[in-house]
This record gives sequence, structure tokens and C-alpha cells, in this order.
Amino acid sequence: MKKLYVPLLLALVIHSASSVFGGPAVEIEIFPEPGWIVFHVNYGSLRSLPDGASVEVRIADAQGAGVLVRKVETLRPDESTIDVVLVVAALPPGDYRTRTTVLLRDGEPIGEPVETPVSWPGQAEEFKGIKILNNVVWELLKVDRETIAGTKTYVFKTPKRRWVYVAAATKATGGALRISLGEYGEILSFEKGEKAVKEAMRYLPKGEHKLVIDAPAGGELDSLLVRSIPEILLHELSGLHSYNGDPGMPVLEFYKTYVMDNVNTFMADVRNPRLQPLLKKWREDGGRVLVNTHAKGVASGITYCPPEEIYEYIASSVGFTNPLADGTMLDEFSGPCVNCPSYAEALRKLKATPKFKDKLLYFYDTNIEFNGEDGRVRLKAVVDTDSVIMWERYMGTAWDKFLPNPSEAAVRNFFKTEYGFVGMARTCRKWEPTAIEHLAVCFGFFSTPGGHTLSTTPFVNHKVYLDMQFNLVVNNPAFWGTYGLMGYHSSYSDEETLRWICRLFRHYGIEGNTGPATNDPYESPHLVNGDFANGTEGWTISPAEQGGIQTARKPGLSGLQTRYGSSEGDTGLVTTRSAKGPNTITQEIKDLEPGRLYTFRMIGCDYTDLSKREKPASSVKLDNVDLFPDKSFAAVFPDVSFVSMKQHKTWLTYYWYLFRAEGKRARVTITDWATGDQPGGPVGQQLIFNYIQVHPYFAPEGNETVNSR
Repeated sequence: MKKLYVPLLLALVIHSASSVFGGPAVEIEIFPEPGWIVFHVNYGSLRSLPDGASVEVRIADAQGAGVLVRKVETLRPDESTIDVVLVVAALPPGDYRTRTTVLLRDGEPIGEPVETPVSWPGQAEEFKGIKILNNVVWELLKVDRETIAGTKTYVFKTPKRRWVYVAAATKATGGALRISLGEYGEILSFEKGEKAVKEAMRYLPKGEHKLVIDAPAGGELDSLLVRSIPEILLHELSGLHSYNGDPGMPVLEFYKTYVMDNVNTFMADVRNPRLQPLLKKWREDGGRVLVNTHAKGVASGITYCPPEEIYEYIASSVGFTNPLADGTMLDEFSGPCVNCPSYAEALRKLKATPKFKDKLLYFYDTNIEFNGEDGRVRLKAVVDTDSVIMWERYMGTAWDKFLPNPSEAAVRNFFKTEYGFVGMARTCRKWEPTAIEHLAVCFGFFSTPGGHTLSTTPFVNHKVYLDMQFNLVVNNPAFWGTYGLMGYHSSYSDEETLRWICRLFRHYGIEGNTGPATNDPYESPHLVNGDFANGTEGWTISPAEQGGIQTARKPGLSGLQTRYGSSEGDTGLVTTRSAKGPNTITQEIKDLEPGRLYTFRMIGCDYTDLSKREKPASSVKLDNVDLFPDKSFAAVFPDVSFVSMKQHKTWLTYYWYLFRAEGKRARVTITDWATGDQPGGPVGQQLIFNYIQVHPYFAPEGNETVNSR
């Protein structure tokens, strides 16, 4: 039966209703490994649907008599497609009939149902007995409360070559206890009387493995857990963007505290003496280290490079020659590439070379189409050599080309497209059925104005937006069996976002959750019109004299703020400083949760001359809040990403204030005077402000000084 699973992994049968009354279009996809039959339902022809409409999918025996499996999903009226996953692992192989019906709230059908025959091959043998938690995390072994007298061996199987996560909890009443895993030897240890929870991650090939627990004097296990998990990659070790130069502790201590327990593979500079002791210990504990290397011969207009030249280039790279490195990450493939076949041949030769057989080669790809037909040749080599493609999904909260008017509905629809997530993942799976098993989805989480920021839209909670992306990958069937989850990159990230990406790694990639990591809304309700795209709507303005406050568009300002792919920041509010008094704008901050932490953010600069390396004379006042001055800052930053500093010196100021809400409402007041009675800057100077926003703050766990609920 095993040979049957590969062609059936993507067995597609497309059917649509033939009734004159219309019905949904239904595409059925078979996933023998997790035991799923997936119904891709397009109900666009039935729009506009009333609230409460749903789709019912059922499976009956071949005669259509008894209903064996049934599921109902609510339809979103602002979308047109839905994937309904039926878990059918318990069904024996055979022929069945399916029926898909769109229903009103009261259960009455809309249009005609779609009836489709389907052949189910049965669940893949290697996945039987494995508990599927989500697309990327599968439970292999679970033991609750057991006394270990002497030595006990647990046998488990890994259905694919992947990482495993082992977690054990001991009771204080037990003796010393050691846990070993195959060739890795001891991975966890507990002293006599130690009550603790400890965990480890190790890479394992496909097949059967043994976990040995040794407790010579008797040990008390409260729990033991083994999961198959994705490779969790972070670009890069020790990177962190701090405007005030203080993340609260030394950077490497920050990584040890908040990052390293949630990652199993780092991109790192192995030649940095400061990192070498940490990297040595990291690899001894089972972690991997990859080194970033420029991809030769992949830029537009590059001429042909023979395979031998590519081979020698990679073979001599730091990732292949330094003993602290496990391999190389090639950066990056972004379009048609005449040298993809050369890379394919070089990759095969590297894997066949004895001294490189354990070295890893990963490819950054901006486009999962894998660079046209030549790219498919490379893709096949990646699959055949167990290499990895890191698919760059650097998704700004807005994107001029594909997501110009962001909303939660627009985002969900965009994520389903070829340029979002789902469309191209399904195409990739059709090209090469096992390609997803060699794909690490690389989420962009850069969040720093002046470096790069994907958090381009003031009203969008960027943390929720990132959560939506992870949630889609671990739930949508197009991503079943995805090899890795990755984040890029820490040097462009603030400390909060770096901690948050690690929380998402753990929530989805280790714990195996399917529900969101936060209940916060996509659109933060606290402030409106932070870029003044709608004039001064939502703001109360008090000009010191006529014409002292106006809204304006400054083309290119968004790029100088490094809002990635978006021109949202080209609009703002302009003040002209007066000797008569400050120009003032104010807005009520709404819907706060008393006691919870929030951040206020804003960008400001001189409207006509950005060459001044100085903070503009201005003031921000937050009322009815408990402000943390030592955690807040207004920092001048240069734009160095999109302009030449030799030709253009551009300086802006980023305001970031941390506060705890004292009530459900607060107020922000912004002026262009330094204080209430001192201008602090030249009269007549024009300033522009935008990027004004308030969002909940993700506080460090266990921090009593700044700790959210």
C-alpha cells in the first residue's frame, strides 16, 4: 500500500453543481498521512450570503445511505472560499459518497448540494497511532505519572525526518533520573528530590527510536512527552535593535532568557569570538548553527556559472569549513535563475562527497515558484538531498501592490492568494508532492522604523497580524507536513517583537496549538487616523494661529521611515511653530483594560529639512495612565536603508512610551512646543507627525515591574 500514498497525497477531484439554481464549486483533496479528506469549497457564486450561513460536508457509504462523518463550518460573508477538513483516519479504505451543501441559519439549503464520489485509501501506515496536533506538531509518546525502578525503555516512531521535542516532569519524592535518546546519549537529567520540568530538542531521522530512562534508586515521573516538531529557525543569534541601547540586560543574556528555549537552529556568525563559547555549548546540546552566505550567480543579468564553480564556491564557504557550523544558508533566490540547474548538480555532488555528507545547504527564496522551470530542477535536488528552501514571507500590514486597504477580511483573502500563502503552497505541492516537507516558512517580523518595519499600519496590531500568519500555516491543509518555521530577522526587531515571535514558535511549533496565541483584535480600537490619511478626523486640533495645523502628503516619507512595501507614511499632520503658543492636537484613547500595559508610538521630523540630527522640539502628554519613564524613549534615528548617507542625511525621531492603563480611557496630547511655556525650537519651523498608535504590550513573563495579565 505504501506506493499508493504518494500519488494520492494530492488526488484532486473537482466538481460543481449543475443545477440552474447554482451551488458551490467543490474540490476534494486526499491526505492519507494525517487521515484527512479536505473539501475546498468556493461559494462565491452564492454571494451575498446572509449572516449565519454555513456549509455542511458529509461522507456516506458508497450507496449514500448512512452518514459516517459530518462537519458544519460557518461561512464568512466577506470571503468566497473555505477549506473543510474531515478527519477520516478511522474509516477503512474504500469508495464513499460525499455531499456538500450551503445552508441558511435555520438549516435550509441555498442552491443545490454537490454530490461527489471519493476513494479513500486509508490512513498511511506510518502515521497510525500518532496524534496530530496541527500541521507541524505530532504527538509520538505521552506518559502520565509513572514510577521508574531501574531502567525503562520507551519505543516511538518518527514518520518523517524531523526534530523531536522531549519534555519530562519529575516529583520531589523521586531519586536521581537520567533520560537518554539513541546516539545523542543523555539529554535530560534530574537530581534526587528535584521537582522540575525540563525539555530538549533533537533532530532524528525517520524510523524507530528508543528513549531510555535510568533511575537506579527509583524515580518518579509526573509526565513524559515526545513530539515531532518542525525545525525552528531564527535569523540571527545575538541580533536585537534597541533605540535606547538597553533591552534590560546584556543581549546574550536576553537570548538565554527569552529566545534559546524556543529555537533549535540559529543563523550566526561563527567567526565572532564573543559568540563561539555559546555556539559550542548550543551544538553540544543538539542545536544547529547555519552561516549566511551570498548566493552566487542568481541576480538579474548574471551569466551562466558551471556546476563545478558553484560546488567550489559552496565547499569553501564558512558554513562548510568552520567546525562550529552545520551548514550554509544561501541568500537569496528571487527570480528567474539560469544557474538553478548548476546549483542542483552542485548540491547533489556536495551530498555525495564524504566530508560534506553531514553538511546542510539551505536556500532563501522570495518566490516559491522556485525561479521557473530551471528552479524546479533545483527543487527536485533539494527534495532528493533532504535540503531546505526557506520561503520568505515578509508580509507588511499593508502592501501597495496587493494589500493597499488593509482590513481583517482583506488580509484573510490575501493570504489565500498566490502572493499570500495558500495559493502558492498548493501549487508547490502539485509540482512536487513532498516539497512542503523541505520547506521552512520564513515569517518576516522586522519591526523597527529606520531599520525595516513590516508594522506599517498604525491601527493594525502587528503582533496579531503575525499570529494570523502562523495560525494559517499550522491549520491550512496546504501546509500539511511543513518542515520548518522561521523568523527573519532579529537585528531589525525590537525586544517585544522578538519575544513575541518566540512565543509564536512555542505556541504553534512546540505546543502544537491550533487556536490563536492572543485574543486581541486585529484592529486596535484605542486610537484612530494615526497617519492622518483622513485629514484630522478623530482628532481635536487647536492651532496657535490660523494655518498653524494642516494635513499634508510628503511623497517618499514612508520609505524614509522604512515602512516595507507601503506608502502609508507619506501622509501626516504638519504644524508651524508659533511664538503665540503651542499648536496642539489631542485624542481620547479608548477601550483600554485597566491594569494592562500598552505602548504609545509616533514618528516625527522636520517637514522641510530632514538633515538635522536632532529631536524636534515637541511634547507628548499621556493622561490617566501610569507611565514608565525608564522604559520609554524618544530616539533620533537615521534612515540608512533606502538612501545613501553620503548624499542624503535624513533623520527622524521615534517616540515609544510604555504605560499601564489606570482606567478604560486615557488621553494623548501632542504639541510642537518643548514645554507648556517654552517653544524649545525656532518659530516658523514646520514639523510633521504620523505613525501614531496605541497597542497592548507583550510583557516579559515573570517580570513583576512590567507584567501584563
